[in-house]
Amino acid sequence: MTERKYAIQSKINSEAERVHYAITHMAENKAYRYAVERNGGDPEGRLLESFRERFRDYRNGWREQPRRAIDENLTGEAFAQSGMQPLCLDIEVAAVCDLACPFCFRQYIATPDKVISEKLYRRLIDECARLQIPSVKLNWRGEPLLHPKLPEFIDMAKRAGVLETLINTNATRLDETLSRALIEAGLDQIIYSFDGGTKETYEKMRVGRFRPNTFEKVYGNIRRFAEIRRELGAAFPYTKIQMILTEDTFNEQDSFFALFEDCVDDVSVKAYTERGGYLPDLDEASRAEIGPILDAYGVDHNAAYWRDLNNDLYVAKDRLACEQPYQRLIVTYDGRVSMCCYDWGSEHPVGYVDQDGFARGNADYVKVRKAIDAGKPGFAEFMAEARMPKPHIEPPRVVQNLREIWTGETIDAVRKHHVCGRVEDVKICKRCPFKETYDWVCIKSQVAAA
Repeated sequence: MTERKYAIQSKINSEAERVHYAITHMAENKAYRYAVERNGGDPEGRLLESFRERFRDYRNGWREQPRRAIDENLTGEAFAQSGMQPLCLDIEVAAVCDLACPFCFRQYIATPDKVISEKLYRRLIDECARLQIPSVKLNWRGEPLLHPKLPEFIDMAKRAGVLETLINTNATRLDETLSRALIEAGLDQIIYSFDGGTKETYEKMRVGRFRPNTFEKVYGNIRRFAEIRRELGAAFPYTKIQMILTEDTFNEQDSFFALFEDCVDDVSVKAYTERGGYLPDLDEASRAEIGPILDAYGVDHNAAYWRDLNNDLYVAKDRLACEQPYQRLIVTYDGRVSMCCYDWGSEHPVGYVDQDGFARGNADYVKVRKAIDAGKPGFAEFMAEARMPKPHIEPPRVVQNLREIWTGETIDAVRKHHVCGRVEDVKICKRCPFKETYDWVCIKSQVAAA
């Protein structure tokens, strides 16, 4: 399989550091501590070693499982019999968000201001326990800190034996009380989204949706979280911060790293993948300059391009089978199941774990569109261009469990297209902005950066 280039880049080996940290501090993992209570102790450390081994297998499998499935063309019954399970369940505990970032899909696809019910969440965690899914990420399109039961949900997952619980957060609501609650609940990793190395850029990129959002408050929340973790003597959660590389943030990488290197475990930048990024977007002189190189490589002049954190310029030569349908399942607040975190509108659902996912249809999305049209604050000024989701397929309108969906015909049809090199035949995958699904060619060394 062609070696992939990944969108998230750091000054450290993020994956190796993350695994080393988790293994080193496994005795403090709350799932292990609950297991010790149930077991009546672990005097010889065998249980601890089994948790460490399970974590190693989980992280090794994150890349190895898709590689094997794709290389061996595992689809249909062969995939079902392979023993491969989801490595992560992304549960959208909150679809609502309190920011209106200009680069976010929320500004272009109507997204409900909803949170998941405790009943559905509990059922999903029970299924995670039965399938021994090693990780649960408690967010997707929204801000997880807006769910009032988030700490309780994290503790529930740890009691069920989930090895790693994660959240992405904008940290606007990360006050001292919630910080302590998240740490005590057993959260394993918190990933901050913070765009900009200066106050001016941050406040331009991270706009408050209902009230002003300030650099000072959020920066203070993140630094205070580090202090509270230290005061509590807690190893977890492992902390990571990411900045999306845009025209506004690209030249602020040094200041971004300087802001957080002393209070966050991992500081990373991420390629801009929300929209755009095709060669016609470049200026005319740049297109003329790289034209002969594109022809030499046989690359379409309308192909995707990418500038990484070093300003190296890459162009997409081909598409690769996506890893996500072999790694995870994503469940929306109402029980729709998606196969990829880039299907923002859940326009290619692969099943339903709750009847609300199909019984209510797009009613919640229609409400958002009506609020925009009515000029409601927090909607009209930011989301005027938001369109309704346009479903590409309709899975059977029945409630299934995660195992049935994971090995079902709907997601299997996607896998078959991907392993056969027909990625573009899947409508939701056509010209997908996910950088990891392209075969990139670096042309920076052959032409001056545009």
